[in-house]
Amino acid sequence: MRSTLRRIHRWLAIGCALLWLSQAATGLLMVYRWELDDVALRAVAAPLDVAALGARIEELGQRTSDPLKVDSLWATGGVDGRFDLFARDAAGQQRVLRVDGAGRLLRERPDGDGFLRDGLIPVAADLHQTLLAGDTGHVVVGVSGLILLSAIAMGTVLGWPRRRQLRATLLPRGARPGAARRYAWHRAAGLWLALPAFALVAVGVMLVFYDPIERWMGEDALSPQLQSLPAFTGTPVAPAVAIATAMQRFPAATLSGVSFPGPGQAWYQVRLRQPVEWRRVYGTTTVYVAATTGDVLYVQDPLHASSMGRRFLDNLYPVHTGEAAGTVGRLLSLAVGAWLLSMLVLGLGLWWSRGRKLT
Repeated sequence: MRSTLRRIHRWLAIGCALLWLSQAATGLLMVYRWELDDVALRAVAAPLDVAALGARIEELGQRTSDPLKVDSLWATGGVDGRFDLFARDAAGQQRVLRVDGAGRLLRERPDGDGFLRDGLIPVAADLHQTLLAGDTGHVVVGVSGLILLSAIAMGTVLGWPRRRQLRATLLPRGARPGAARRYAWHRAAGLWLALPAFALVAVGVMLVFYDPIERWMGEDALSPQLQSLPAFTGTPVAPAVAIATAMQRFPAATLSGVSFPGPGQAWYQVRLRQPVEWRRVYGTTTVYVAATTGDVLYVQDPLHASSMGRRFLDNLYPVHTGEAAGTVGRLLSLAVGAWLLSMLVLGLGLWWSRGRKLT
């Protein structure tokens, strides 16, 4: 049995090595992606001014030349009070405009235009989540995560020492040079972080299949208050009105994002983060504001979630990124990414030194 497990473990690692290397390398960047993406913008941070930010959004749509329709707004996460406005021009081309809390433009670029225009961090994020291949790549990432989970489990079983040999296995100081030393350190390192790595990868797989899991748990249904609304037509209330209305419900919360009204959506969906939420930036406190009247239609408060399923789903992302445990958790997530890289390098080096045998 151990011989068969060892062969399967080796086959899986070699077959998925390139994919796992890309996931580990980009995962390292993702831990501090927001800070890295904001580091090049040296403008002084400005606190959120809802009226000024709303005025900037309206001004973009009223420009005589190159008007832009903003579809959504999201906090950048690197510097407090900065937001990305996702907009479309008259030709339907996507733009991303970074503004500060007072609505001042800091950067503008096309959305999804490749490495030279988007920059390293957005492309790395897309590679990590979809392999730059859209929905198909997203599924491949999820399947590769399942394979990685099985490889971690098999490696732990194969590497677990006999009784009274745990200390010597975890600290292989006396291993002979060459293949024996590489194997000893591959085995030891694998046992060091196998458990947290398994947990973080498992949660990552659940994030890939978030939508089907949400449907299976019955947490995807739109509230009756929203389902009963007629189709939206006309001009919506000002964005500043919707944002201010939502934030009045949760005065201690910070603004995470806004989804604007459009076909099939007769409301502003305003996401906020309350101070005790596990997420560092993108809270799941959500206020739905009527596009026509500015009234609050429905509120989702994760601190008073109606079901354990919703709480479970809301906390998948902060667990995967380590945000749930603050700085320590993010450093652990960083360590797991470095661990996966080192395990692949040590394992491939061992296989190469032994003549590239799969048996």
